[in-house]
Amino acid sequence: MRANGSAAGTAHQAHRTVNTALNEAVRRRHLTTNPASIAKSPKVEEEEVEPYSLKEVQRLLAEAAKVRNTARWVIALALGLRQGEALGLKWEDVDFQAGVILVRRGRLRPRYKHGCGNRCGRKPGYCPQKINTRRETKDTKTRAGKRPIGVPEELLKLLRRHKEQQERERALARDLWVEKGYVFTSPTGEPLNPNTDFHRWKDLLKAAKVRDGRLHAARHTAATVLLILGVPDAVVDRIMGWEPGKSARMRRRYQHLTGPVLQQTAAKIGSLLWGTRAHVLEPVPGGPVPGLSQASVPAGSTVYVALLGERRIPFLHREHADGVASQWGADHPDHAAEVEEWDREKWADKGPGGMRAIRDGVPDRRIVHHAHAVYLPGGGRLNIGRDDQWSVVAWEFESGLYTDLPVRWHTMRRPGQEVEARVRGTDKEAVAVAFAEACAQAVDRARHPGKYGDMGD
Repeated sequence: MRANGSAAGTAHQAHRTVNTALNEAVRRRHLTTNPASIAKSPKVEEEEVEPYSLKEVQRLLAEAAKVRNTARWVIALALGLRQGEALGLKWEDVDFQAGVILVRRGRLRPRYKHGCGNRCGRKPGYCPQKINTRRETKDTKTRAGKRPIGVPEELLKLLRRHKEQQERERALARDLWVEKGYVFTSPTGEPLNPNTDFHRWKDLLKAAKVRDGRLHAARHTAATVLLILGVPDAVVDRIMGWEPGKSARMRRRYQHLTGPVLQQTAAKIGSLLWGTRAHVLEPVPGGPVPGLSQASVPAGSTVYVALLGERRIPFLHREHADGVASQWGADHPDHAAEVEEWDREKWADKGPGGMRAIRDGVPDRRIVHHAHAVYLPGGGRLNIGRDDQWSVVAWEFESGLYTDLPVRWHTMRRPGQEVEARVRGTDKEAVAVAFAEACAQAVDRARHPGKYGDMGD
């Protein structure tokens, strides 16, 4: 096969199929040995697929907004559904209230036969009276493939608009509409043909002026985004639909090491070998931020001071100061953010923290989830006039807001005898669980102050 020009993957697949069939023949005693086991199949080198960059994804989404079935491409790039899984979605699989999509079937490529008795002279797929001999969908291949996926609110809004548009198409098509319940359909309600869907993807790439790539590259892109966001492996496996036994290999195949991930790894190695401080990378809206490293500042160097509201954060490099000021300003649009150049002596004399405070990297920035409640003596909860849980973007130098831990909490007694429960962390679910524990302790502390050594019992 290789000599005739077949790809290594094609030859490998053919060998596997023949080998399986002949093994079954041996089991049934039609053969004494399997001759295919002697042949060595060619080694298949997995093709390295480069995921699309953020700018490329944004251009694709901008073009997708101009075409029919916009949500089809958003789902591919944001959630990483396989082509068959996306085209096999039905409205019964979309829970708008819970914000979840249930993946449980895949769209099959149609197979046709002539309906004209082979008189048209065309291939079966182009016969005017063609008959589909294959069912439309099939249940997912594995138990892992059947999975719920959380849907971002923006995508839920898009799906709602898509459903409204489909209702208008149904009314326009009238008697031509075939109701089958699919999310993505033809103008008459039929499920989309995977081959047509593939060509629409190619058209989208050209319109967005994005490099050519297989539709499956969108799945690689979604997997890589999950890696950059630091999503736990078990959660990634559920989202992508990977079986536990194969998940490690699939992550190697689909997730691509990017610059920020390599920087994070280098920081961890440095912490282990040289004791330098390592900061976990946690990209947030606005872009990833490299980890912080501290080094001595060369004598005579200019200090670039980022003026962030009332804070002064010194940097060794201008690009770091500009980057932080720009991002902090975007995070806090009501506050001024700019950069000033100070000489070394001025900072040593007037700068908080002296020369040791100067940074030669960008500080950590991440989304931190908070929870807060106040309880009166006796255990009654005080209405503090705001939400008890919220999330903020926090920088490492914002000590009152920041943490790099999944969750941390404490209770404390106020001078007026009220007891506070405070929780913060980078893991939203862990914060919610810890908040319940903190509130329980706060109630107990409000009722039994002596138990906790509080004064004024």
